[in-house]
Amino acid sequence: MSEKRIPKKKLVISDAAVSFVARGGRIFGGQVIDADPGIVDGEEVLVVDKNNRIITTARAML
Repeated sequence: MSEKRIPKKKLVISDAAVSFVARGGRIFGGQVIDADPGIVDGEEVLVVDKNNRIITTARAML
């Protein structure tokens, strides 16, 4: 049985974007209010709100 890898880096999005992203919408640069340093293109990240609640995971496209 393979273990799922949990992303370690996170991206914080604005409150206005939370419901859109939670329904499968894309994340745009203007919606990002903070991000862990060192995120690289193609890396999977956790997407969280300002209260650190997990919304989804995403693949970074820089």
